[in-house]
Amino acid sequence: MKFTLYAAILFCACAVQQAAAHVARVAIPGVKGVLEIDVGPGDFQTQVRPDGKEVQLRAMGRQDGLAITALLQRVNFAGSAERCRTEWWSGTKNSTPVERDDLKESTGNGIARVEYVIPEFRGVKVRQKNIHAYLGGTDLCAEIHLSKAGFQPQDQALFERVLETVRLLPEEDSVGQREPPRPSEERAEFYFSKGSQLYLEHNYPAAAEAYQKALDMEREKRTLSQNYFRVLVDNLGMSYGITGKLVQAKEIFEYGLTQDPEYPMFHYNMACYHGENRELSESISELRLAYKYKANGIPGETVPDPMQDDSFRYFTHNQTFVDAVRDMQK
Repeated sequence: MKFTLYAAILFCACAVQQAAAHVARVAIPGVKGVLEIDVGPGDFQTQVRPDGKEVQLRAMGRQDGLAITALLQRVNFAGSAERCRTEWWSGTKNSTPVERDDLKESTGNGIARVEYVIPEFRGVKVRQKNIHAYLGGTDLCAEIHLSKAGFQPQDQALFERVLETVRLLPEEDSVGQREPPRPSEERAEFYFSKGSQLYLEHNYPAAAEAYQKALDMEREKRTLSQNYFRVLVDNLGMSYGITGKLVQAKEIFEYGLTQDPEYPMFHYNMACYHGENRELSESISELRLAYKYKANGIPGETVPDPMQDDSFRYFTHNQTFVDAVRDMQK
């Protein structure tokens, strides 16, 4: 079965201030220091870690597909851009072992950077550009993570425009903080983000529990964007499938198709379900639909190669299946 690359690390309550334009001012409650960043149009959410030492921000719904996350943390060493990168980058690099092309580090304008491109993730071509930008001062470290799937060279300007707006003000007091209108645990976004982190940690039973809560909320009232909803359904069904709960996985993907019948990966995952059950004709039918609607996927997402997917292991030597797949891939 294929995997969706999505990372979100969010925790509990909010501490944020919206300034002019789309500038967010992020601060740790009770700690001097403010991180400023222009997140662009769309929604954003910030949450404080339970121990009160870190606040995180995540911007959502940008039309250009640029994903923005940021964190500000109180540390036990003298913060500087280079020191923060040294302390944090190795952990980030090792937490998700993926191929990274064009990996390079640079420092300038008070920001230490690491940038690279992930060409594919578990057989799925994503071409996701990533920049981790580190800032530091007094006892604070900040990290800005920018990413975009389906990256093209002209997209580099999107990254640079955001980084030009980033400022760490370690001596500034935060003012005007506001609390969210309701606890984050009451929002589908909270459980979606929690599930995504658990999913990337390969803790699929726990990911399924969090994702299911998010989906139950979305069934009552849709709040996630179309692509986030797709990832939610996709990863929930995958989490059930990986843990052997194929019936639940099938139910999730069938529900997804009632909401988004031309999303190719729901059809692909239905084909995986039939493959696991050795249902040849049903697998081929769903794969044909996946390839038919392949242009409707999330930007940067491609339909995986069924011949390389172990869900179809019973068919890879079946000439009918092989010929059908080859015909679809023309």
